[in-house]
Amino acid sequence: MPNLNSVKEHGIKWFVQQQRRRIKLLEEMIAGFDDGRSKSYYCRSAALLDPAGLERSLDTTALKMKADHVKPSDAKTKARILRGLLDALASKQGMSR
Repeated sequence: MPNLNSVKEHGIKWFVQQQRRRIKLLEEMIAGFDDGRSKSYYCRSAALLDPAGLERSLDTTALKMKADHVKPSDAKTKARILRGLLDALASKQGMSR
């Protein structure tokens, strides 16, 4: 129903743009932050959470990694940081795991 309501409110062109944006964000999450156990979580997040919030979460993760000196090869720590931010975003948007 939320998808249909979005199409009615904003039009199909806008909806398709949002879906493409979600796919791009999902690809970024999987490519950069998959610890071997997070793909399903990222898929659900990309489908349900606000794209702007997803982008902020990815940006904040990158900043936190830099501040905490997390190595790019440390998939477990990177995933933990991103998942924590996505959990907070979901909670803020009235969703829970």
